[in-house]
Amino acid sequence: MLNRTLALAVIVGVFSCTSAKADELQSNILAAAKASRQDSYSFQRTMVFERTGSARKVLVERYDPRGSAAERWKLISVDGHRPNAKDVDQSRKAKRGPVPSYAELAEWFGTAATRRDGPPGYVTYQYARLPAGVLKIGSRDVSADTRAEALVSVRGGKSFVEQVRFTSNKEFRMAMVASVERIDVIRRYRLLPTGRAVPEGSVSMLTGSFLGKSGQIKTTVEFDSFQAVK
Repeated sequence: MLNRTLALAVIVGVFSCTSAKADELQSNILAAAKASRQDSYSFQRTMVFERTGSARKVLVERYDPRGSAAERWKLISVDGHRPNAKDVDQSRKAKRGPVPSYAELAEWFGTAATRRDGPPGYVTYQYARLPAGVLKIGSRDVSADTRAEALVSVRGGKSFVEQVRFTSNKEFRMAMVASVERIDVIRRYRLLPTGRAVPEGSVSMLTGSFLGKSGQIKTTVEFDSFQAVK
């Protein structure tokens, strides 16, 4: 059950508009994302899973890049309780995908986008589609059928992507028994006191049906307790 749950996790005003490939601001942010390292910090991650017809589930994990590959993720609690041996075993076997980091933006942020000036201190980039491999639901790559919007903060002389929203624009079926009508993902980033950008949290909503029954799967993630790793 824990493996299946974790797999699911690997789920403004406009005043002017300019279409461009990669302007200076976009290029600077792309460079910063490429320079970010997934092994620069340890952190804690809290995940809340809500599925129609199922009980709410809360997992807390700790990530430390200094551990061995099998020990970098440590399960801290399950629904507010200390994990039992079965929980720990399932957590170690879970497929989590890439470690969340600001570097994930480098996979797509530099592609062709439409720039829009928004509220004071912000710029928005809109993408008609994502490059292959950026967004997957299970083994299905839905990147080509997903649009993106990135909200960039340019306040205080420090520019960084503060929020990203992915929205699917095409329904699809999975394993012949599930139909996905819509995917909506919001990811947030923040600056540490050092000026480095890190993930702050995300909310993912998948709407569709399974065996003819409509429902939703919502995954909420929060990151905290970042500590620099030397």
